[in-house]
Amino acid sequence: MQGYIFQMMVTLFSHMSLKRSHQWAAFVGRMVWRWSEKQRRITLTNMKLCYPQLTEQEQKNLAKASLIETVKTFFELGRVWKKHAKNIDGLINHVHGKDILESALDEGKGVLLAAPHFGNWEVLNLWLARYQPFSFLYKPPVNKKIKQLLLKYRGQSGAQQIVADKKGVRTIIQSIKDKHLMAILPDQQPKAGQGVHVDFMGQSAYTMSLFSKIAAKTQVPVVMAVAERLPDGEGFDIHIKRLDDAIYQIDQSGVAYMNQVIAEMVAINPAQYQWTYRRFSIQADGNKPYKKK
Repeated sequence: MQGYIFQMMVTLFSHMSLKRSHQWAAFVGRMVWRWSEKQRRITLTNMKLCYPQLTEQEQKNLAKASLIETVKTFFELGRVWKKHAKNIDGLINHVHGKDILESALDEGKGVLLAAPHFGNWEVLNLWLARYQPFSFLYKPPVNKKIKQLLLKYRGQSGAQQIVADKKGVRTIIQSIKDKHLMAILPDQQPKAGQGVHVDFMGQSAYTMSLFSKIAAKTQVPVVMAVAERLPDGEGFDIHIKRLDDAIYQIDQSGVAYMNQVIAEMVAINPAQYQWTYRRFSIQADGNKPYKKK
């Protein structure tokens, strides 16, 4: 049932402009803020942890705005996948750092790219797919119907989709050896034993070590990119940054540096980071920051 609802929503919003879908998202986001105690608690907890310098009201305002931005990401999918999959430039206003990415690609070694959960990463994937061969790592959803739809819609770009498992890691290494542009979402909380506790915006965050290990093993250029949503349905800006040699460290410092750069990207527009995610749920001391009080 969830899969068919997902398909219906994608089809419905494909007939709406971005501005109109954002208006609907704002309405739904306000309802989620009002009626979902869980989502409100998770988002607000993240704001209190990462933005302690803000007043309580400012934290609430940012948390509510973040919920709305998260809903926008979903409501945009119909327009992005069904109307702009072959013409994503129609949604791109400006690319900041395009020369950085192209310079990295010109080195002829392949490129490792980090794409945090910021703005609309589906837009970013479609834009990056022009640089063939392009591959990205993904974690398949449990629902089989949704999985099929994601493979279908994301596959329109011609990108190689690699499942995040043991076989997938080997495929990543081989893809980079084959000089692919390889994209990974670096801020998903890993399973036990697959990450380290390092700082993220002033808090201890259990963070994947895979990204910096791949960087160290392959020694290819490493960049980070996000697609920022512009107001009033005006499309998106792409932001690209080259990471320095600190990312090649195989100890915790490489992972900590990655989180530092993610935080710099978040600062572009803090409401557009996926603060609905329980980023700090695994703590070394057993603390449960999202526990209902």
